[in-house]
Amino acid sequence: MLGRTVKGRVADRLTNEGLPLVRVIIKGTTQGVETELDGTFSLPNVPPGSVTLLFSSQDYGEREVRLGATQRELNVALDNIFSEEMVVVGRASELARKHLANSVATVNAEEMNRAPAQTVDQALQGKIAGANIQANSGAPGGGIQMRLRGVSTINGSTAPLYVIDGVLVSDAAIASGMFVVTESVRGSNPNATQDNQVNRIADINPNDIESIEVLKGASAAAIYGSKAANGVVIINTKRGKAGDPKVEITQRLGMYTLANKLGTRRFETVEEAVEVFGPRAAEFYTGKTYDHEAKLSGRRDLSSETLASVSGASGNTKYFASAMVRNDEGIIANTGYEKQSFRLNLTQGLGDAVEVNVATNLIHTLGQRGLTNNDNQTITNYMVMPTVPEFLNMDPDAAGIYPRNPFLGNGANPLQTAAMVKNDEDVWRFIGSGDATLHLFKTDEQHLRLLANAGVDRFQQENKLLFPPELNFEPVDDTLPGTSLFGTSQVRNINSGINLVHSYKPASKFMSATTSAGFQYEERRVDSKYVVSENLNAGQPGIDSGTVINVRDNESHVRDRGYYLQEELLLLDERLTVVGAIRGEQTSANGNPHKLYFYPKLATAYRIPATIPLVHELKVRVAYGETGNQPQYGMRFNGMNSRSNVQGSPGLIGTGVAGDPNIRPERQREIEAGIDALLFDGDVMLELSVYQRAISDMLLQRVLPGSTGFTTQFVNGGSLRNRGLEAMVQVTPVRGAFEWTSSATFALNRSKVTDLPVAPFQAGGFGNSLGSFYIEEGQSATQIVGNIGRDANNVPIVGKIGDTEPTFTMGFANTLRYEDFSLSFLWHWQQGSDIINLTRYLYDDAGTSEDFETAGRQRVQDRTRSAAVYIEDASFLKLREVTFSYNLPKQWVSAIPKVQSARLSISGRNLLTFTGYSGLDPEVSNFGNQAIARNIDVAPFPPSRSFWTSLDVGF
Repeated sequence: MLGRTVKGRVADRLTNEGLPLVRVIIKGTTQGVETELDGTFSLPNVPPGSVTLLFSSQDYGEREVRLGATQRELNVALDNIFSEEMVVVGRASELARKHLANSVATVNAEEMNRAPAQTVDQALQGKIAGANIQANSGAPGGGIQMRLRGVSTINGSTAPLYVIDGVLVSDAAIASGMFVVTESVRGSNPNATQDNQVNRIADINPNDIESIEVLKGASAAAIYGSKAANGVVIINTKRGKAGDPKVEITQRLGMYTLANKLGTRRFETVEEAVEVFGPRAAEFYTGKTYDHEAKLSGRRDLSSETLASVSGASGNTKYFASAMVRNDEGIIANTGYEKQSFRLNLTQGLGDAVEVNVATNLIHTLGQRGLTNNDNQTITNYMVMPTVPEFLNMDPDAAGIYPRNPFLGNGANPLQTAAMVKNDEDVWRFIGSGDATLHLFKTDEQHLRLLANAGVDRFQQENKLLFPPELNFEPVDDTLPGTSLFGTSQVRNINSGINLVHSYKPASKFMSATTSAGFQYEERRVDSKYVVSENLNAGQPGIDSGTVINVRDNESHVRDRGYYLQEELLLLDERLTVVGAIRGEQTSANGNPHKLYFYPKLATAYRIPATIPLVHELKVRVAYGETGNQPQYGMRFNGMNSRSNVQGSPGLIGTGVAGDPNIRPERQREIEAGIDALLFDGDVMLELSVYQRAISDMLLQRVLPGSTGFTTQFVNGGSLRNRGLEAMVQVTPVRGAFEWTSSATFALNRSKVTDLPVAPFQAGGFGNSLGSFYIEEGQSATQIVGNIGRDANNVPIVGKIGDTEPTFTMGFANTLRYEDFSLSFLWHWQQGSDIINLTRYLYDDAGTSEDFETAGRQRVQDRTRSAAVYIEDASFLKLREVTFSYNLPKQWVSAIPKVQSARLSISGRNLLTFTGYSGLDPEVSNFGNQAIARNIDVAPFPPSRSFWTSLDVGF
């Protein structure tokens, strides 16, 4: 009797792409077939009963699968453990990961998009060892900062460099102008922007991304010179592949809900209310309670996301096109985030000599941010909430009129503020890149290529803010009711380069070499203008309807030129890797824009021959490199105020800040050593790295004698050191019908100011009475100092009371699969890190903290002696992501014409948080992407958790 015919498909486990030419045989026989181009196979004459099929491929590990006695269909996923994963090591060159001589973290498309994320950086949280990715608040649409391997500057740029398809894109976080009304930039933090702004990497569609490479060490990042001190994030988007056109459509529906509440004091008697709020409290106290937090931030409106993509090839043209429409409804009224993204990537071969790639992305986003965060007018939502007792009814009456808050001088009502204030950020953005490869000379041993590339990132950000005159707190303190603000920012980044690459690979494999050299030109421009209109006509929101109008204008323009030479050698039968390079750079941000600054790197790795049982690969590596951090725009010039009035005529008056004609980039030198291992035929992968990073020529501000006519000046000086450890382990403990893959990351970092040629200084915070950041020689760069007691003369004693640097961070991811079911989840653990919880202080000071009677009253008394009262441990364990998926049966799917696959998923993000922190969220950082002044909690936008249902259909 003839046996049965077994049909199935073999795919890459991570990408789900069908694998061609995989050998499928019945174990113990020579009977078998090879898979087709799409990974499908049909194996005839399989004998009855249970048999074992053996799957093998040149680039994939072997796998045995037990076939049931009557089973006729089978889908198999293979691990790409032996493939040549290529990693960027130069401007125009790359190496196989097994030869890599420094630590580079890689995140693929599946890891990026296991659970829906609003932004790219949010999708990376907990997945990269050494990356501290922190949300500034819970506001929809982003506002996230990434720090790689600790603090690397005090007054310089803090964000990593983002490169998308070769374009050096902007991650600018431009203030909305809200500070004009909140006056948050005065007082002890005159230069801090606290507008809860969005960083622009949030615009990118995470679903378009094929892979992300994070260059953390100086040896890896040195190829980008003076813009790489904070690391480099290289994003590669999806490209078309050979084969039939592939269409994918995803529809998601979800909801955001309030993740945590602060709670408020319950006033049991009218006497308690009168004690806190005075005699007027008796007029409003009825014994009835109102949950103001739930009313303010308890919205649960439907959110949605629609994705569509098509990819394939036609002749010599490969294409990938995608579209996304997303609408996230915020948990507070009039907040949310909308995004539309359209992408077209093309690859065109022009014979055998030329290949051209083009990538284009058009993006539109609308962020509605609401009114939260610190302010000096007591008008933002959680600044006002402490003054609103739970017995006070703040709901509007039948006519829609909101009552005034009788216990706050300006009468601010947070429910009215949420309903009436408009704070919208509208962005149109275009990112385009093109590169061409000309094969000048090619033989079996040598290959000479000329590569040219160009890219542009251009966006316009419009901020429209409206504070109508009928708001209870208008006029604030300027006697001008109603404020309308319009801000527009034009941002343009362009870059271009030309590279010559020569590869020499003799048949002997004793040595191969790749030599590359090139030139780059890069330019970035920001032009921001704000128009503020006050004393509005009732019902007229335009900036032309006010009687008092002010204008602000900020511009910056920087040009860079770079030159490099790099050599990569593979020796001793490709076991020894040696990489060396030097980059020279000029930038208009330096005091001398024509001076060349050089950034070298040298790295080596050796793959030890496999002599230990069960050890497939063992590599040791060491790397050294130098990068820089450019001076901020304008540090070379004397500060001038152009809005001055000199005897009735416009004039320029100095700001008191002197420029430095000799200002130069900060210099970062880093050495890294590590071990990589592949064990048990790829079932266990290990990476371990240790590093020391030394930063010198720091950008510091010194005090000048009054006789100079200036007060301060930015200069180079001092040094800072970071030491740390990073580890990653991935294990596949179970294979077969049920599979389990688990991975973990671990990182710790310690910083120290090793030299400080200026007097110790505060770098943000709220003074010694509440805690401030203090830079002093011999101490951690991220320490928090404050009053810790008083001496015999009742003078405050100042000492260290905390540190924002975590003791360590860990990520723990798991994926479990059984036939058509899969479950994945990610835990993120941060141990240590201190936070200044001034939101708790606001509630304590108002007498409305939930535990005021048992602990709050004592905290208020203790604060007069010690600022440590409001310093809290920010340790947490979060369930970042969880997704449960089911691949619908083939017989269901095939009933619909053209449909090849369908998957139903249920996902959640930030579902659980375990922490001892008393605030809304232990990750909060009101001051945005500041170098030092982070981990400050002052009335932020509350955190949310999200739930999603997704249907993915493939055609």
